[in-house]
Amino acid sequence: MPKLLQVSLFVPGILLIVLLFATLPAVLQADPFGGAIHFQWSNGFSKIGEYLEGIRTGHSFLYYAGQNELSFWEQIGSSVAVTSFYMILGALMGMTIGVLLGVYFAVTRAEWFKRLLELTGALPDFIIVIVLQFLIVLVAMKTGFVIAKVASFKPDEPAILLPLLSTIIIPANYMIRNVALHMKHTFTEDYIIFAKSRGLRKGYIIFRHALPNVLPFIKADLHKFMGILFGNLFIFEYLYNLHGVTMMVFTNAFGLKNYQYSLVVNGILTFLLLYAIVYLLLRLMILGWEKVLTR
Repeated sequence: MPKLLQVSLFVPGILLIVLLFATLPAVLQADPFGGAIHFQWSNGFSKIGEYLEGIRTGHSFLYYAGQNELSFWEQIGSSVAVTSFYMILGALMGMTIGVLLGVYFAVTRAEWFKRLLELTGALPDFIIVIVLQFLIVLVAMKTGFVIAKVASFKPDEPAILLPLLSTIIIPANYMIRNVALHMKHTFTEDYIIFAKSRGLRKGYIIFRHALPNVLPFIKADLHKFMGILFGNLFIFEYLYNLHGVTMMVFTNAFGLKNYQYSLVVNGILTFLLLYAIVYLLLRLMILGWEKVLTR
């Protein structure tokens, strides 16, 4: 299939997938008596039709939060600001720290570091969040000094340090192991052995010869890295009580006991837009590394 045709079909294809995916709660209906699940396809198609019609009238951009009818456009700005702050900083810092520590992991003989990495890699993500919160509470009880907020108790005074640490640690952990694996493989290549035989410094070999050849693997794994980061977004926002995009969608998806299909569609599209922005920033950062390391 020609590339131009693929690109032209990409956006409509994504929109169609989102429209269909968001219909699932309307299509899957439980029998009130037996509890069996039934497929109500007509409900799904009806929701899609109402949403498309609502774009023209503006009804698709209204939703209920409790008893209040709100405008999606007026409310989404603050939620996007919260989510993008943690996602952009977490992705850029997590990637940078992950690559640097991955290089260190490949050359170090410090066994404690490897054991610590294996331990944190085996822990579920929500456990890491809870452990961080527990440590803050423990330090506060022992010393009387509160290092950071364990959650946001007011929308205008959000917790920053712990959510940011969580968005850095969890994806960085994956990147460290990924980079270390490819670095160790690269060290066995003939051109690295030849560089060592020429007496080049270790740092020069790592950053001028080995790491530039690992960057393509990092680039290829970007979607997995971002999948880990964005896949935990709801956990971050829920456990830290952050009023981001996922919290806005999940807490209001069933407003007034009715499924708010338009809010879910708009929320997912916003989520995908954020994903595209973060992905572009990471690609630009890797491109910058390539330019610096290979100049």
